[in-house]
Amino acid sequence: MTRNLIVVSGYYGFDNLGDEAILEELLGELSEIASRDQIVVLSNAPDSTTQKFGVASANRWKMGEIAPLLKRARLFISGGGGLFQDTSSAGSVIYYGGLICLAKAMGTKTMIYAQGLGPLHRSVSQFCTRAVFNLADAITLRDDKSIALLNSWGIQGDLTEDPVWLLKPGRLPQSLAGQMAQLKKEHKQLIGLSLRSGGGFTRVHIEELAKTLDKTLPEDAAVVVLPLQKQLDQPVLDNFAQDFRALGRACHQPTLEDLTLPSQWLSLIGSLDLVVGMRLHSLIMALSSGVPVVGIAYDPKVARVLGEFEQPNLSYTRDEESLSSEKKEEWLASLNKAVKERKSYRRKAEEGASRCKKMACQNPLVIAKMLA
Repeated sequence: MTRNLIVVSGYYGFDNLGDEAILEELLGELSEIASRDQIVVLSNAPDSTTQKFGVASANRWKMGEIAPLLKRARLFISGGGGLFQDTSSAGSVIYYGGLICLAKAMGTKTMIYAQGLGPLHRSVSQFCTRAVFNLADAITLRDDKSIALLNSWGIQGDLTEDPVWLLKPGRLPQSLAGQMAQLKKEHKQLIGLSLRSGGGFTRVHIEELAKTLDKTLPEDAAVVVLPLQKQLDQPVLDNFAQDFRALGRACHQPTLEDLTLPSQWLSLIGSLDLVVGMRLHSLIMALSSGVPVVGIAYDPKVARVLGEFEQPNLSYTRDEESLSSEKKEEWLASLNKAVKERKSYRRKAEEGASRCKKMACQNPLVIAKMLA
């Protein structure tokens, strides 16, 4: 039987912009060294993935379909993102680890691609992850902490970066390009805002964020809301828009239905003057385009990027019912500095993005070596 397929697994088909951006970049890398009709993506929404990216796709939950594909695969790629973590349960570790075990049982080469390890709170998660990573033929990890954990297990891997750093901007749909051009005529600055449900960021935090942005942004500036994962993000962003407009300020959500590819989102975010964001890939897309950011680090992976790029972080305590006067002053100072020293933060963004793009080039090099 001829082994000619490349099977790709990750958190795909869930309408999460960050993971879809990883997939778009990965497929671009694979297309440089393999035929696109030999690539199969395991997805939660196979038809949507095929339509969006032009590759074959299989239902990620149907092992009866996946096993025959792995028998025909010359490479199985697991990644990227944070697949091996047990924040809510060990289910993610078991699922993605099980796929790697199945691939190896079928005699397929396996690569763990540009992942971040953890958090792994449960002993069963740690045991399974260590055992599975021992099976992999190649491993690239996107941060020093993950590499250190891997090395503590006696396993070697290559340090890389998130693949999205290499994603190229796509062309905006004509209607959206027109809307953004009109907003730029009406407002001196456009500030992107990415919020998400969960992470302990409460209604109190949203209200204070609206008040602080009102105090720090110029009168002719406007906020553009960015629902990167609409189902989770839209309710929170709607709350912010209500609060911000009640203060007499402009808050817009352009028509985004025609945005089908993450590379188009990259163009949209790259056209903004500043991004305030919770979601990691709202920050990566902004920084990749040289746009300064103010982060809201609900997760260590967000804090890591903000620290590396020397960008402000609006720290908060999860689920708090009120903000202290000290915290309010801290937010005000951070946002005020970000707006006034935007050029300095932009320069740091450009310098950091250059470093990350060089590191991310490690991913396609390892793939090419495995397929040689």
